[in-house]
This record gives sequence, C-alpha cells and structure tokens, in this order.
Amino acid sequence: MADSSQQDDITTTPSAAQKKLQRAIWFFRSGDLTTWNYAILGLALAGLVLGMFLLIRNILGNRKRKMIEMHKKNEGSALPEEVDNKQAEVHLEKEDPLTKNNLLQQEMKSGDITMQWKDGNIESLYTILPEEDV
Repeated sequence: MADSSQQDDITTTPSAAQKKLQRAIWFFRSGDLTTWNYAILGLALAGLVLGMFLLIRNILGNRKRKMIEMHKKNEGSALPEEVDNKQAEVHLEKEDPLTKNNLLQQEMKSGDITMQWKDGNIESLYTILPEEDV
C-alpha cells in the first residue's frame, strides 16, 4: 500500500517539460477552424480587389499618357506640314582634295584637336584665344 501512495505523489506534480508540452498542445489545438478559414478568405479577396484596382488604374494611366503624347504630336505636326512641302536647296562648292589634306597636315601643336565631320568640314575642337581676351 505504500507503493500506491508514492505513485500518487509522483503523478500529481507535472515537470517543466510536461508543462511546455501542455502549453504547446493548447496553443496548437485543433478545434473549429472556420473563423480562421473565413479570415484567410477575406484577406485573399481584399488582396485580389486591391490588385485589380491597381492594375486598372495603371492601364488607364498608361492609356491617358499615350493619348496626351499623341495629342501633342498631332498639334506639333500641324505646323510643319507647310514646311514639308518646301525643299531646301544646298549648293556645295567643289573643294580641291589637296586643300583638305593640307588643312589636316598644318602645324599641329600639343593639345590642338581637329575634327573632320561627315560632310567634309574640318574644324578645330577648341578655338585658340589670345591670353589678353581671356
């Protein structure tokens, strides 16, 4: 009979590990989860509505931006229509190829940079100014 009284004393005091286990079981209890399911469903629908709202707003903003650009382009193209009918005449003088080569082979100073454009013009990149003018 002494054995039964000792067993009662052992089972009445739960250990710290058993207390943690009981808290975990209570925290992760599996009961009626309908409120959780409805909450998640509501959040998913709210996210869907917000996403659709942002998507529609973005589409309409892009469409409006393109319409404004087209409108500005049409206003700008109304004036140059008159200019498009005119042709510009450019008279080029024939230059001797030897003079072009001579221009390239002139005295080159350090730091003097000359450029030859596609149309054949040769220019100095930096203009040389006397020190008095600066």
